[in-house]
Amino acid sequence: MAASIRGVIELVTAILLGLVSVTTALGAYQASVWALEADDYRQVAVQMRDRNLTELLTAQLIFKQDGAKLTRAFTLESEAVLYPERADDIAQEQQALLSSASPGFYEQWVLWRDADFAEELTPLLQPEYETQLFSQPHSLQYSSFVANQLADAAGVKSAQVAVASVVFAIALLLLGVAGVNASWKVAATLAGSAALAYVGGLLFLLITVF
Repeated sequence: MAASIRGVIELVTAILLGLVSVTTALGAYQASVWALEADDYRQVAVQMRDRNLTELLTAQLIFKQDGAKLTRAFTLESEAVLYPERADDIAQEQQALLSSASPGFYEQWVLWRDADFAEELTPLLQPEYETQLFSQPHSLQYSSFVANQLADAAGVKSAQVAVASVVFAIALLLLGVAGVNASWKVAATLAGSAALAYVGGLLFLLITVF
């Protein structure tokens, strides 16, 4: 009787050993895949953040230069009032100056001048100008934020699979001890504990994956 029970326990133990070994290998592989994925996302996030800083500094520099050109054009407008005989030359200088600013800046200046310099038409305050100048840095900043979130999510999954792998390792240890234990009762207890650990780890792994 004891021999037959022992044989059943050994068979179950062998089957569980195979299942746990395969599942542990698959879990370790998936954990490494997600760890690499998290690292890739973090590298993308860093690259986006670096590009965002560069683009933002460039946009701020352009904004400062456009502001200086606008101030100069406004000063020239005052000169045109004081020296009407130079109006054509001053207008050409204003056009050359503002045409070298951001695209569409001169056209916005013309609208502003024709509206007697109404505050709401100030070129530097127009939403279209801000969008054109700062949309790229904002997009890079958001992309960096999203990449960081994806990296964190992949990192959490990798860590969770690593936890499941630890549970599987415990199950393997219990099965190994059960396989060499002389008492079939102790072996059965160890094999049962290993089976419970395996099922628990497997459920945790499936929840993480899906």
